[in-house]
Amino acid sequence: MDPLLAAALDALGIADRPRPLTAHHTNAWRAGQWRIKTAEGPAEAVPLRHEARALTLLRKQGLYPVSGTCGRVGTGLWTAVEWRPGVTLWRWCASARRGGPGRAHHLPVLAHRAFAGLARLHAAGWHHGDIQPMNILVTPGGEIEFIDHDLAQHRDLLPLPVPYRGGMDLTTAPEIARRLLDTGPGEHIELSDAAEVYSLGASFRAAWTGRPPATDRQVGDGVGAADILEDIATGRRRTPLVDARPWADPDLESLIEATMSLDPARRAKGL
Repeated sequence: MDPLLAAALDALGIADRPRPLTAHHTNAWRAGQWRIKTAEGPAEAVPLRHEARALTLLRKQGLYPVSGTCGRVGTGLWTAVEWRPGVTLWRWCASARRGGPGRAHHLPVLAHRAFAGLARLHAAGWHHGDIQPMNILVTPGGEIEFIDHDLAQHRDLLPLPVPYRGGMDLTTAPEIARRLLDTGPGEHIELSDAAEVYSLGASFRAAWTGRPPATDRQVGDGVGAADILEDIATGRRRTPLVDARPWADPDLESLIEATMSLDPARRAKGL
């Protein structure tokens, strides 16, 4: 067993056998009621330590129900966060699409709760940094929590260890996509409240429709990352929502369209 993982299990008093968080994870596990991540070298440990600090501060401010803990083995680091019950927005909406519009009335409620939660974070000076359908948790009680805080930004945290270059491409706001196109990899991009509002609207559109929210293309077959960013920045390849939606929902459609405006000055806050 990975010595870092073994150290985490011992420190947390966990006897359960750990299992990979997903089939794609090699350094993240679910063990007991904890999510454990490990990093063997100093460089890899920096974002883990950053997330642990962010969670501690979020809990202190009453904005997140659990904090992170961590430990060292040589130059390596392990972090652990209490497991939060629920499913990601992506999985919740996939289930809703299979079940048809019978659950439709729940989704606008979840969306309004998500935007209210994001507004609370922004009011306290936070930016999540990577809002996407897999980082939005729907709890068993129908509440919304944002998870994975390794790119979180706040004035009371140390700066990010590397220049911020956005989160998931397909939920990146148009103005952030333009900055990514116009600047080099070493330049930090300032994240705004409006950009995260867009990302949340794009997350709900992607999860609800099951399709990319801002362009009908993906990287490959002659389409590069810059082409995708240009699509996002200009809106030139965005499929009309009426053609992408699995069923009609005027409230949800209005919310998504208002929060995904190409112009950040005209973008609604989603409340």
